[in-house]
Amino acid sequence: MLRTAGRFHPEQAADFSEIRNEIKQFELSLHIHSYKHFEKQVILFEEMMELFLEPLNEVTSKWHNKEEKCALMFTLIRMFNDYETARLLLLNGFPEQAVMPMRDAIECMMLFRLFGKNPKFALRWTDYFKEYKASTVKTFLDELGVDCPEYAFYGMFSQMVHPNLLSVASKVTEHELGAKGMVRSYHFGGMNRPTWTTPVFNNLLVFLLMTILSVLSPVYSIYMKNPEEWWNKVLLVKDKLAKLGANLTVEEAEQTAEQRKIKEQVHRKLKMWKIKAELENLEYKQIIRDKGYSK
Repeated sequence: MLRTAGRFHPEQAADFSEIRNEIKQFELSLHIHSYKHFEKQVILFEEMMELFLEPLNEVTSKWHNKEEKCALMFTLIRMFNDYETARLLLLNGFPEQAVMPMRDAIECMMLFRLFGKNPKFALRWTDYFKEYKASTVKTFLDELGVDCPEYAFYGMFSQMVHPNLLSVASKVTEHELGAKGMVRSYHFGGMNRPTWTTPVFNNLLVFLLMTILSVLSPVYSIYMKNPEEWWNKVLLVKDKLAKLGANLTVEEAEQTAEQRKIKEQVHRKLKMWKIKAELENLEYKQIIRDKGYSK
């Protein structure tokens, strides 16, 4: 991690070491505050991935159409790997990079819907290496009367995966210090800060649940011998995710209040530092005059 001092001169920036330390301590408190929520997200992810895979052997053994089975299995494998990749990136502090496999998972979800509805598209995809853009798949699904709510997020995720200011937001932190400017920190490598990763992780859980609920369950339910037991587990996980999201909203409100408090403390310290600097400057001028160096 590289820290700079915004518009401050390096000598001036050194005088703000105490303020930086307070900011660092505050960030640590937010880290601890969010970590419990982060742990719950990780545990819930594992439960949902088990639900993703649990019926797979039973279901795929009953897919008789070779091309359809092959295409559906490919998209399932790709979706599974996308979600697992996003999880690993989040655990290692790369929230922006985690968005890329999440966007890919959306494409897989849409392809799974398309191949399941019309096997001819699966045949073109497997035997003739036909590629389908997300917008093209959306058009086909609309014509077939198939809803795909995940596509609403595709544009936003596409924006975030490209190198722009939004895509590097968590790697730069700025703290206003009044009229003098700000202290800016640049973070290289992963950031183990749940305050940034928990919102993205929450999106990951939402899309994973969407995959299980609206993409896999219609297919799984047809081929499973006793789908009710599996479906009850899905609904239980859905309730857990809803409660987790509600708790996250409360925690964010608490963090915002605490951020205002620390900002006021920093500004008070800055004001005291400014007064001290002015007094020291007056003392320096007085010494110059006493020694007869002034013009």
